[in-house]
Amino acid sequence: MLEHLIGGFGAALAPINILLTVAGTALGILIGALPGLSSPMAIIVLLPVTYGMGPLPALLLMIGIYVGTKLGGSYSAILLRTPGTPAGACTALDGYPMAQKGMAGHALGYATVGSAAGGIFGWLIAVSFVPLIATVALRAGPADIALIGIAGLVMVCAFVRGSLVKGFIGVLFGVLVGTVGIDPEDGVMRYTFGNLELSSGIPFAAALVGVFGIAVVLSDVVLIGDRSHIVDKAVRLAMPTLRDIARRWQAIAIGALYGVGVGAVPGVGADGSTWLSYATVRNRSKNPENFGKGEPDGILAPESSNNATTGGTMIPMLTLGIPGDGSTAVMLGALLLHGITPGVSMMRDNGDVVWGILAGLFVANVAMLIIGWKAIRYFVFILQQDRSWLFPFVLVFATIGAFATTNTLFPVWVALAFGVIGFVLEQRGFPVVTIILGIILGPVIEINLRLAMSLSNGDWGTFVATWPRIVMIAIVAFLVFIEIKRSLQRPNTAAGA
Repeated sequence: MLEHLIGGFGAALAPINILLTVAGTALGILIGALPGLSSPMAIIVLLPVTYGMGPLPALLLMIGIYVGTKLGGSYSAILLRTPGTPAGACTALDGYPMAQKGMAGHALGYATVGSAAGGIFGWLIAVSFVPLIATVALRAGPADIALIGIAGLVMVCAFVRGSLVKGFIGVLFGVLVGTVGIDPEDGVMRYTFGNLELSSGIPFAAALVGVFGIAVVLSDVVLIGDRSHIVDKAVRLAMPTLRDIARRWQAIAIGALYGVGVGAVPGVGADGSTWLSYATVRNRSKNPENFGKGEPDGILAPESSNNATTGGTMIPMLTLGIPGDGSTAVMLGALLLHGITPGVSMMRDNGDVVWGILAGLFVANVAMLIIGWKAIRYFVFILQQDRSWLFPFVLVFATIGAFATTNTLFPVWVALAFGVIGFVLEQRGFPVVTIILGIILGPVIEINLRLAMSLSNGDWGTFVATWPRIVMIAIVAFLVFIEIKRSLQRPNTAAGA
C-alpha cells in the first residue's frame, strides 16, 4: 500500500497537478464564502475546462474545490452569520458571537485549524480503508453489485434532507432518465419518441449542468443587488497557539471522528455530522453554558467534522461508486465523462487514478491551511461584494459545458430543461442529488440485475444466496420500515399538538 501511495503522491505533486489543486482550493474557499453558491455548482461550472485534461488532473481540480468550500463556508458563518454552506450553520453559533466581541480573526483562526486537522484525519482514514474495502468489493458478483447500488439509492433517500418518499421520487426520475436510449442488451430504442438525438441517452453532462448549475442561478436570482455587511471589516487572522490547540484536542478529535463516520454513509455528508459533534462536545464540556457565546470548542468541533467528511465520502465513492454527497456525485459523473467507470472495479482498473486522488486530497488540505492563513483579507473583501455578478459567468460556463459534450445545441436545451426541473423540485423540498444518483447508478443496477438473472437462469433466489446479500436486503428493508413508521407517527403527533 505504501508503494502505491508514494506513486500517488508522485503524480499529485507534478507541477501542473499541484497548480490545479491549489487553484481549485482557492476557488473553493471563495465559492464557499459566498452564500448561495455551492461546491457542486463550482465543479459543474469548471467541468468543460477539464474536458481536455487527463482524469487525474481534472479530479484534482475538483478535489481542491471540494476541500476549499468546507473552510470558505465558515467565513460567512463567522462574519455574516449567514453560512456559505449548510454545514457552516453550526459554526455560526459560536463564531459569530466571537466576531461580535472583536475577535473575528481568532474565530477564523480556530476554523482554519479545525478544518485542516479534520481534513488530514479524514485523509488518514480514507487511505487506510479504501484499499481494504476495494479488495473485498472486487469479489462481488453481478447480484452483489446490483444490491450495493440499490442499497446506496435507498440510503441516500433515507438520509438526505426531506422524506424518503421524495427521495424515492427523485431517484426513480433519475433512473428513468438513465433508461433513455438504446437498450444495452436487446438493442431496442427506449423512450426516445422518435428523436434520434436521444438514441445515445440523455447527455449526462447536460443534466449535471442543469441541476447543479442553472438551477442554482434560478434559486439565487433574489440575491441580485444584495451586498453583505460583515461584523468586523478589519479582520486579521489570529491562529491559535499550539498550547491552545493541545488543550482543545478533544473537540477536534470528536469532530473528526463524527465527520469520517457520518461522511462515509451515502447521502448524509457534512450537514448531520457537524451538529452531532457540536452537541457531543457541548454535553462533555465542564462549562456548557459558554456555548453559543463565543466558545472556541464550538468552532473547532463542527469545522473539524465538516472537513473530515471529505475523507469519509471518498470511501464509498472510490470503492463502491456511491457518492456521499452532491459534490462526490458530480465527481462520479466527471469520472464517467473521462472514460473511467466508478464502482467495485475502479481500484483494480484505475488504481493509479485512485491513489492520485487520495494523495491530492492531502495536498488540498495543506493548501487550504496555507491559503486560509495567508490570504484571508482578500476573501473578506470579496465577501462584501454583490455576489450576483457571478451569475452570468455561471450561466455562460454552464452553457459551454453542455454544448461541448456533442458540439450541438441539443445538450444546451437539455441543460435548460433540467435547470428548470431541478429548480422546481428543490423549491418543493425534493433533494436533487437523488436525481443525479439515479442517473449514475440506474444503468449499473440494470445491467448487473439482468446479468445476475441470466447467470442464475432466472432464479430470483440468487439475490439471497449469500450472507452479504441478505445483509444488504435487510438494510434496505430496515430503512424503508423506519421511514414508514415515522410517516405513520407524524399524523398522530400533529393531532396531539
